[in-house]
Amino acid sequence: MDKENDKDIVVNEINILNSEVSDNLINEDFDLEIYKQHVLSQEYGLCIECNQQNTFEDWCKDCCSKKFQQNFGNWTSENAYIDKFIQESQLNASDSFELLEWIPYNKLRNIQFLAQGGFSTIFKAIRLDGWINKWDYEKHDWDRIIEELGEQDYEDSINPKTKNPLKINEKYGLPVVLKSLNDSSNINDNFLNEWKLHLQCQYRAALYGSVLAPLMGITQDPDTFNYMIVMMKMESSLRSNLLISKYNPNDKFNNLLLISAQLEAIHKLNLVHGDLHNGNILCNGFNSVNISDLGLCRPVNQPHINNNIYGVLPYMAPEVLRGKPYTKAADIYSFGMIMWEMTSGIPVFHNVPHDLNLSLNICRGIRPEIIEGMMPEYVELMKRCWDNDPEKRPTAEELEQFFFEWDRKYPTEENKEKRISIPENEPEITYHPKTYYKSRKIDYSAKINEILQSETLADCIITEEEAAAQEFSDYEEN
Repeated sequence: MDKENDKDIVVNEINILNSEVSDNLINEDFDLEIYKQHVLSQEYGLCIECNQQNTFEDWCKDCCSKKFQQNFGNWTSENAYIDKFIQESQLNASDSFELLEWIPYNKLRNIQFLAQGGFSTIFKAIRLDGWINKWDYEKHDWDRIIEELGEQDYEDSINPKTKNPLKINEKYGLPVVLKSLNDSSNINDNFLNEWKLHLQCQYRAALYGSVLAPLMGITQDPDTFNYMIVMMKMESSLRSNLLISKYNPNDKFNNLLLISAQLEAIHKLNLVHGDLHNGNILCNGFNSVNISDLGLCRPVNQPHINNNIYGVLPYMAPEVLRGKPYTKAADIYSFGMIMWEMTSGIPVFHNVPHDLNLSLNICRGIRPEIIEGMMPEYVELMKRCWDNDPEKRPTAEELEQFFFEWDRKYPTEENKEKRISIPENEPEITYHPKTYYKSRKIDYSAKINEILQSETLADCIITEEEAAAQEFSDYEEN
């Protein structure tokens, strides 16, 4: 395999799963359900070894699981829960997107701090051995996706803040992201819940022709003893691409189709994402978006963690802010905010403090101002998503159908020469100093309910006074 094109290959595979529909299927009568049946019935040829149907391109689930099983005795995380989790993923993987590996820390290079999340610390790194793609029958070993490293990688290696610096004789690797799980040195089965749910949703999403942000495996920091999830490094988050969508407006139809398909996969498992916002949606180019970070994912109507409410305030539904259980409709509310952002080009409520007052206004029904020129049908759907009444919001399946049709009607411009670049004179987004776009605990539900209830009571008193005054006025006139 051409080393320089390996990363392009895996990104292309994600894009194919995400959005490609063969031309001969598209006609005036074509609909989403037909496409789903096409995906479900897709055949990938016969396995060279067992002559049974492959479960994905160059992937036989039965044969690959046996190869993984034969190697179980050659590695260990030294944690029984993690070993079992990784082994189960390898035995059950229908393609390379659904498996994990134990990745020794010494196989990682150029480890550098990238960001501080709400519940974890994020690093970037290079994985020397690459990512499993398929079984190489000639070499009798795994074919791995890997690429030739560049000058910047060697420059990063001399940074004094870089851990495990790249050596001069190490020429190949794959960019990855490490998500360090706080206080995870004594990890147990419950602690792995996020990643179990991620793999479940990954499998379900594949049935809808899409994928969540791919996981690669687990490693452990020998200094902190914290375990770290190793993920494919995506180019950016949706937050960084909002202006691109603003100037290439057809992008939003394809992007929102992919997000709604992935959200539908989560909801079909009777789960909620629980923390959907533009920072938790990752991008590889303009036509590949993937939901990530299922740290707050849980079964529908399950109580909040320790009765605490977590999230990014501008995307939180009013009923959640008031302390009610998180439902699928709350995810849809967040989706509506993302719809607005992909037209405006700016993060929602970026110019006001993310505080009690904003929470109250959200519960009172305050929403972002409709952008001039928005497609009326789009505005109508967006307003349904952020309706104060959860029962009036559409389902993820309905959203997927809308965006499937719009994506066909308004196709993404894929010719790079015809795409519109962000103008150099585009004003820089000015954030209010008290905005906060990371997940955090929101602990004023009781105060919100107290204030809103007092407002309701005051309205009732005023209404009664007005009614009495009207009755007196009518009496005088008679």
